[in-house]
Amino acid sequence: HTRFKCDWSSDVCSSDLSVSMAPGTLALAEDTGASGQHMLEAFAIGFQVVTHAAKGLRPWLFDKGWHPNGILGAIGVAVAGARLMKLDVMQTRMAIGIAASEASGLRKNVGSMGKPFHVGHGIRCGIFAALLAARGYTVDPDIIEGLEDGVEGHERFGMADTFNGLGQYDLAKMEAGLGRDWHLADNQTVVRFHPGATGQASAIDGMIDLVREHDIQPSDVERIDLEVTAQVMSIGSYRTADDGHKARFCLTYGMAVALIDRAAGLAQYTNERVRRDDVQALMKRVSVSVPGDFKHHKGQWGEGVNWGEMRLAVTLKSGKRLSVSRSHARGWPEQPATWDDVAVKFRECCAGILPESQSTRALQLIHDLDCSHVRELIDVLRPAHAGTGERP
Repeated sequence: HTRFKCDWSSDVCSSDLSVSMAPGTLALAEDTGASGQHMLEAFAIGFQVVTHAAKGLRPWLFDKGWHPNGILGAIGVAVAGARLMKLDVMQTRMAIGIAASEASGLRKNVGSMGKPFHVGHGIRCGIFAALLAARGYTVDPDIIEGLEDGVEGHERFGMADTFNGLGQYDLAKMEAGLGRDWHLADNQTVVRFHPGATGQASAIDGMIDLVREHDIQPSDVERIDLEVTAQVMSIGSYRTADDGHKARFCLTYGMAVALIDRAAGLAQYTNERVRRDDVQALMKRVSVSVPGDFKHHKGQWGEGVNWGEMRLAVTLKSGKRLSVSRSHARGWPEQPATWDDVAVKFRECCAGILPESQSTRALQLIHDLDCSHVRELIDVLRPAHAGTGERP
């Protein structure tokens, strides 16, 4: 249920970062026997460090074709692990250095099983880095920035120069406010309610609102026109989708399934749902474009870019045109999620994995996490053994 900050000015949306940070920190907290309070503290510190690193790596990291989750997620988990294991400053620097050498992830794999692999691999790398650092493994302590000594030798190629290209990073942005401005204390948190990419969430919400308000039937639809920013277009870049992985990054699918099902939850992103004739046919009637007045959003990840800005129009076969515009999605700072909203999402994610009694107990422990023991939560989150009905 963690509320994730989404700093549109950083290289990676931190809701994506948290997909690595949350399970990685939970695993390390369980292993170290940490309390919920200590786990949250470690999460906040790891989150802070890696978000600052992301600020100085944008926009080059993403533009060079790297998928930031596996790269930055590994570092965030490593820092959280260092805190949980009570490592000193130098050991923490070693953990960051090890994680940086493990980090990887290519954008070409977004829209396939490769994307979740990046996440899991980043978690594993961050945990391994913290464990190695705790055991005295040493690497270069200044892994982020390279040494500009005119030699262009090994020391020139720190993480930023290697991933981004020589000199294409901003160290001042990484350092600004570090240890003073805590991002998780800002009102910039995002809860993502749709499995698809974050940027299209406002468009999906807009479609669901429009369909419910006017009781639009799929058979009555002539065409759908969606206008978004170039940033959203580049993330939802697939125009067709034949499985749940690509569908998450396909704006035409998101619009079609939201209109037909009046929902965009886990059930809408299964392979079976994606391949059905009704949604595949409607996708062909969806047009996505970047209007001229949205082009003021400069740069792929520049300051001031609002990914949520969108306009949507549904033209019916009768000639009637229904439209809606939004600048944010449900769960964003402008329309914050309530605890009840989050609980509904949590139960949806647990359905078919945990019995209702278990998910209810887990929700209570999460709600009171700062007063709980992490191992108790992990035990409740374990599903029953297949075929036995017994939990380990």
